[in-house]
Amino acid sequence: MPTIVRKGEWSRTRVTLLERLTGIGIGFGAVCWFVLWAGINTGPWNLDFDYIASGWTGAFNGLRAAFPLLMLAVWLFYRVLNQRARRRNLTLPEGLWLWYGAICLLSSVYADPWFEIGYWGLAYLGAFAALDVYMREGTALHRAGELNRLTWLLCSAVLAVVVFVARGQLLAETSAGLSGYAVVNRMPSVAGMAMVRSSGLSRMAAVPAIIAFVALWETRGYWRLAWAAVFVPCFYLVWAMQSRGSLFSLAFALALVMILLKGRARVAGWSILAVMALVLVSGFIPNDTLHSIYMYATRGTQGEELASMSGRTRIFHEAWKKILESPLIGYGPQADRQFPMEIGNAQNGPLYALLCGGFIGAVGYVGGLTVSWLMLIRALWWRSRLNASERMMLLWVAGIMTFFTFRSYPENCAALYSVDLLIQLPAVVYIGELNRALKRAKSVRRVRVAMAHSLPAELPRVSAAY
Repeated sequence: MPTIVRKGEWSRTRVTLLERLTGIGIGFGAVCWFVLWAGINTGPWNLDFDYIASGWTGAFNGLRAAFPLLMLAVWLFYRVLNQRARRRNLTLPEGLWLWYGAICLLSSVYADPWFEIGYWGLAYLGAFAALDVYMREGTALHRAGELNRLTWLLCSAVLAVVVFVARGQLLAETSAGLSGYAVVNRMPSVAGMAMVRSSGLSRMAAVPAIIAFVALWETRGYWRLAWAAVFVPCFYLVWAMQSRGSLFSLAFALALVMILLKGRARVAGWSILAVMALVLVSGFIPNDTLHSIYMYATRGTQGEELASMSGRTRIFHEAWKKILESPLIGYGPQADRQFPMEIGNAQNGPLYALLCGGFIGAVGYVGGLTVSWLMLIRALWWRSRLNASERMMLLWVAGIMTFFTFRSYPENCAALYSVDLLIQLPAVVYIGELNRALKRAKSVRRVRVAMAHSLPAELPRVSAAY
């Protein structure tokens, strides 16, 4: 007999099915995180009354620009009105990054006009507010895993929307082949907002590529084909965008995942790499073809220009001079934009943190990233003690962290409010919560071992008799 869903129960049944399909809990916290993602690619310039009143596009973008700030108010009301919410202690990496965000907001007090700079400090803290609401709705480690899956799903959805909207202008024929590098020149705006740059598209495409790559080796049958169907176009998109930072960061991330894989997956993966190396060494592929591939990957740059990362080393030098002029607390969020002639865009995570928060703030950003990696290495060392689902989640997070850590050298990544922060922050929190769980498990094992050694020798025989 088919199951009959009573009136008023359909929404609960639908949520249950969605949770089973995606492994994501749906609740108020998920809505907050979704709203935060809905506000990306906006800024304080959209919070202008004349722009908002100009039409539907202005009203839509103005509303989206207010979402990150709204999260702070939502968090405050949630904590005041929901006294039964779970108590939660911040993880150490999360707390260090929160310290960095608070120092940056404090530094923005000296900026003029304040709101154009202070907005980004408030938005940075808004991400922590939405995350805290989400984490308080369940068991810490379980919720952290769910939040990462929700983040990857939202990132993939945004990528799919952008690719669909720009489908006619995304790639263009060049002398080296199809390329998406200058997509902002072909399509400057989308729905009244600036089009995502090729580096941004490649960054978002790398996330599902990493997820699919791990699942490709850890699943079987039709699921493996499904994950391959996700990995191939996403990897190609990273390649076609010709963002050197994203491409090489993805290569390092996939290499690390390959090293961490076990059993047949590791053997098969390294066998494929060995065959590829043999093909290259044996000369089956002409040198001209290899040179063309290399030039495409490096976007035609070589020698001194490639070594300087297209002028980034000069930018780093100018940014360092500004850091020394305000070494303690920096200049506040988006500090590089305050010096458009000297710096322009300080495209390096630690350097950007020093510029925005000074040494007092940057110790939080760099310290949080360092502690996260120490915890991650410890978790990877003990991964054999985890069950299959947690091992896969750990590999996913390790791949994501590797990608964004390497990418923080040519880009500022999570040192400012951005998609990078919304992707990397849940990974950092998961690592912290997993570290706590491993410590608790280790303590429990010690207690059990101590109790087993302290029991009388005849006690097991008495128990066995009963």
